[in-house]
Amino acid sequence: MRIDVDDPELDVGIDQSLIRQGRPFTGETVETDPRTGQVVAVTTYAEGLEDGPARAWYSDGTDRAEGQCRRGIPYGRWRDWHQNGRLAVEKEYGARGTVRSIKKWSESGELIDDRTFDA
Repeated sequence: MRIDVDDPELDVGIDQSLIRQGRPFTGETVETDPRTGQVVAVTTYAEGLEDGPARAWYSDGTDRAEGQCRRGIPYGRWRDWHQNGRLAVEKEYGARGTVRSIKKWSESGELIDDRTFDA
């Protein structure tokens, strides 16, 4: 099931889970640019929790962000891009959602931060 993130039947539970029609939501939420109607974000949910890929785009269609969660916890590589298409941030998450590393780049592509954390 794919629904608009502004669906009036979509609610946030006390534990930050998504609820639709009184039940934990499973499917994808879609956010659209109100000016163009173009999809600018898609997030996957299972039983009310973010579970699976999430992607976002700038209104011109270029990548803005991507990552994934398991049962509401981020894992693996998450990336954010500057509007000019250059990579802005890359975070690596461990199995329990802990940040293992962070790299940041300027809009011109210069690496400005590179940190690794103990697991």
